[in-house]
Amino acid sequence: MFLHFEFVDLPFSTSEDFLKREFSAFGEIAEVKLIKDEAMQRSKGYAFIQFTSQDDAFLAIETMDRRMYNGRMIYIDIAKPGKRDFQGLPRTSGPPEKSDVPEEAANDEVADCWY
Repeated sequence: MFLHFEFVDLPFSTSEDFLKREFSAFGEIAEVKLIKDEAMQRSKGYAFIQFTSQDDAFLAIETMDRRMYNGRMIYIDIAKPGKRDFQGLPRTSGPPEKSDVPEEAANDEVADCWY
């Protein structure tokens, strides 16, 4: 699984091609998603980039986070999972289900750890 990284405070003139060019210097990019205001036909000032290597992604963060670009300081962080990342499933599955191990056997294993 690849981590997505969120880039915020990008200049409104930023394009996906620009992001691909700039950040491919750190490694292979799997996906670039520039969030746009469709009515204004320009960037909303943030994007998501996914690298094929986690090490490359962290190198990009270390190098580019809090850098000035076109008069704006850009911030880079690991993106938080959205609803679509879980394909409609709840983020947690609830409390653990009942174990098939008899309770006394489980208690014996715990006791063995302490004696």
